[in-house]
Amino acid sequence: MLIGPKTLRITVDKNIAYQVHDTPERSFIRVSDKASYLNCSPFRDFILNRLDAGQRNFIVDFDNCKSLDSTFLGILASLAIKVKSSGSLSLLNLRDRNLETVQNLGIHKIAIVSMESFEGPAGIQSIEAKKLEVRASNHLIHEAHKTLMDLNQKNQKLFCDVVKFLEQKKEEGA
Repeated sequence: MLIGPKTLRITVDKNIAYQVHDTPERSFIRVSDKASYLNCSPFRDFILNRLDAGQRNFIVDFDNCKSLDSTFLGILASLAIKVKSSGSLSLLNLRDRNLETVQNLGIHKIAIVSMESFEGPAGIQSIEAKKLEVRASNHLIHEAHKTLMDLNQKNQKLFCDVVKFLEQKKEEGA
């Protein structure tokens, strides 16, 4: 459900909002505050839904983003891999620790990282998202970290313990 013809704000809690402006040419997503396993599902679901609808170009603006955790970054990497074959995923306004982390994990090799100033569309309006599955499931967290591990050797060492822990937890629950 959209307010206005092409704009949407997905608010998952008082600490984060994903603002979206969607056109036939591209989807623009602004990430605010902290992007983490606590609030990454609406971001992932939006991009996957738009991919299914034929969208191929995405711009993600991190100008107002304070931090990115490894689950969000793994989801971002997974989406970049999906988009890369038929379109583009551009990451804008990554600064300081966020930029350093994206580069250290190798995400800059599968997405376009731009330092170019881009204000984004005017007039983004708000709508409350359904607060169904906001927090990522253990399965989604596992997949996000496996994706990061697959990007390079250094990441395998960084995330192997997380992946092993989640796999053990899955076996114990089965």
